[in-house]
Amino acid sequence: MNLCTEQPAVTRGQLLLLLLLLLLASSPLCSRVSTSARARSNGGGSSRRVVRHLPGFDGPLPFELETGYVEVDHIAGVRLFYYFIRSERRPAADDDPLLLWLTGGPGCSAFSGLVYEVGPLTFDVLHGRQGGELPRLLYKPESWTKRANVIFLDSPVGTGFSYAADDGGAGFRTGDTVAVRHILAFLRKWLQELHPDLLSNPLYIAGDSYSGLIVPAVALGIATSSPEPHQPSLNLKGYLLGNPVTDDNFDTPSKIPFAHRMGLISDELYKTTGYTMSIIWANNDTVREALGIHQGTVPSWQRCNFDIPYTRDIKSSIRYHLDLTTRGYRSLIYSGDHDMGIPFIGTQAWIRSLNFSVVDEWRPWFVDGQVGG
Repeated sequence: MNLCTEQPAVTRGQLLLLLLLLLLASSPLCSRVSTSARARSNGGGSSRRVVRHLPGFDGPLPFELETGYVEVDHIAGVRLFYYFIRSERRPAADDDPLLLWLTGGPGCSAFSGLVYEVGPLTFDVLHGRQGGELPRLLYKPESWTKRANVIFLDSPVGTGFSYAADDGGAGFRTGDTVAVRHILAFLRKWLQELHPDLLSNPLYIAGDSYSGLIVPAVALGIATSSPEPHQPSLNLKGYLLGNPVTDDNFDTPSKIPFAHRMGLISDELYKTTGYTMSIIWANNDTVREALGIHQGTVPSWQRCNFDIPYTRDIKSSIRYHLDLTTRGYRSLIYSGDHDMGIPFIGTQAWIRSLNFSVVDEWRPWFVDGQVGG
């Protein structure tokens, strides 16, 4: 089952921001200074550029955006593409968390998370496209980047703008465990070579949908591995998951009772017309030039690439949750109440299966006097 978030897991942007603020604390202050505006190569197949303007967005970007590639397999030439947005808090705090975002699928670009879920940009769906022009981008103030440095990573290889230089196809053979290994390599290399200034910041791994299998495995990989002498230690503090795929024994059986409870009718369906805009935008030549995309590597960008030769060999992530929690790492699992792909009923069931003591009973959660969850 391919699980790409066909609509945002939680459409209430302000609720997502508040959830993040509740989990991530802040303190001392320091200033952030951006690097050069031109693309810079750091060797080993890694490169980056600071992007100050994006096609479709009026004026300079009101936040610091960096894009680039990190090579995670030099033999096959696997290069993962990323979007990095520094915390927008001013003055910045030197302990603003570093959050790695992985969109589900597998094969869905992290750009989907940037513009449709937790990032500071969104498409102007209300006014649409005028006369066939490039889709317009708007600033979205309800973003996790208000208080966190966020990396949106196109993973696994073949997703979004990530690619393998090995055109024989071997580099594109991937799967759950391979993706986890590549993500771990990306994090260590990105922090060591490109952003050593963020090594001490609290690190969180986040994602949604199919990433419910990947994120806990990445987190546990960080928690249990000993870095090589030349590699940096990662300051992992926890992980966040939205409507996560976790275990088919819980996820799939919950769909029928969920549909029964919801009483699904046609006018309750989400509007999906806005999702075509990301395809038009990302395949525009001026957009690719602005992002620093390597020419000829990804002929046609897809929001979700389901043709990746991907092996799904993590059948359940429950054991990772149990191990991480017993080690004292914090976690936040949130669910939108209208997601039938990964219903909250199944998520509640696997959480109960961990058999942890309940220290705070379930109760309504209010925001400004309104029920928020």
